[in-house]
Amino acid sequence: MRLVLHIGAHGTDGGQIAGWIDRNRGALEADGIVAPAPRLFLGRLSEVLDQQRDADPLAREEALLRGLGASGQRRHMCVSTPGLLGSVSDVLSDEGFYRRGVVPRLQGLSALFPRTRLRLLLSLRAARGLIPALLPDEPGAAEAILPLIPDDTLPWSRLVGSLRRHLPRAELVVWRHEDLPTVWPQVLSEILGPNAALPPQGLLDFAQAGLGHEARLRMRRYLAEASAPPANAGQLRRIAEAFAHRYGTVATPEPVTRLPGWIRSRLEDLDAGYDTEWADLAAQQGVRVLLPPGTNSGASRS
Repeated sequence: MRLVLHIGAHGTDGGQIAGWIDRNRGALEADGIVAPAPRLFLGRLSEVLDQQRDADPLAREEALLRGLGASGQRRHMCVSTPGLLGSVSDVLSDEGFYRRGVVPRLQGLSALFPRTRLRLLLSLRAARGLIPALLPDEPGAAEAILPLIPDDTLPWSRLVGSLRRHLPRAELVVWRHEDLPTVWPQVLSEILGPNAALPPQGLLDFAQAGLGHEARLRMRRYLAEASAPPANAGQLRRIAEAFAHRYGTVATPEPVTRLPGWIRSRLEDLDAGYDTEWADLAAQQGVRVLLPPGTNSGASRS
């Protein structure tokens, strides 16, 4: 059995990947890929850990997988559920960045799937975009939360180290949220497997992310008038890049603009080491990184 888990991070794709899986659930299941709803998946895991902790691990795993829809013909399952790493409020806590409850959750995941081949997908994001997206909408939230990050940058490499340490058999694939407009075909292929065709519902949303109004309009018109649809997601991405180059893009505004100046300054300080943190993370043994086409892949290591 292969289980692919998109574990976030929180505050990255805004649920777009989970939405794509949900929109295409019927098509995926027709191809033998089980796609349980995230809430159902997390609920069943919690239930089994609470009620069957002392059961035979292999029998428990088989019953759990079958209860989620796996069978002899359906041996591939995918779920997008950042909740596996905790709630949004757990990301920035008095214990640090992605510290509260992460290790017990990873240990529980390892215990529940002793034979299943796990693939974990994780997206990183710069502090300037991530932290404002996670802040509660209440006065004083930033003032209370920012002091909980004593590091010089967001310690993504520490989170990745925990994933590798507690789930050593799992594949780990990472990318930067800022690269999603160019690496989304690779991300979706990692979810379904290299030989699976990507269901079409929602692909255009990925391809057109960040395009300006005129570029978006002209691309939709071009696709509607084309004699045949794009042959694959890679071709769709290249078409979008061509329209972006000719007609322009629109930068996605970061939510940081509504914060006081001293907070923006602190986020800029955290982001000063973002590239170095990414390089350190990508150099860890057992980590595979997804890079924009044409980028030097020398930092990737497996």
